[in-house]
Amino acid sequence: MADIKYQIIKVPVIVSGESIRFSADTDKMFKKITGLFASVPDEKAIAGATLELKIADKEIFPEEWEMKMITCGQQVTPNDRFFNNVQEEAKGNRIDGRFTDGSVAGVVYPYIAKLYLRLEEKV
Repeated sequence: MADIKYQIIKVPVIVSGESIRFSADTDKMFKKITGLFASVPDEKAIAGATLELKIADKEIFPEEWEMKMITCGQQVTPNDRFFNNVQEEAKGNRIDGRFTDGSVAGVVYPYIAKLYLRLEEKV
């Protein structure tokens, strides 16, 4: 069985409508990124939120990719929550992205948006 690690990238959102650039390096001790999942503390914040993402300068999600495409509710089991159409090299590769808040009424600010990476095959 392959070793699995979940790496979390945290993106602080201070005000409504904010667009935040972020960068992180994947864990050097794992070979592959095999899944992505996005999460916000209030489900209302998913509406209108977008996520642009590159791994090692390769575009994964283009500008204005709706975050709702890689998130789900609590009714989905943890193993089934991940967007699995990703098979990218980890090994310390750079992740660059931009999260844009959807500016939805009723969302409490500040909050932390999270991008979960599923890493597999420990070196």
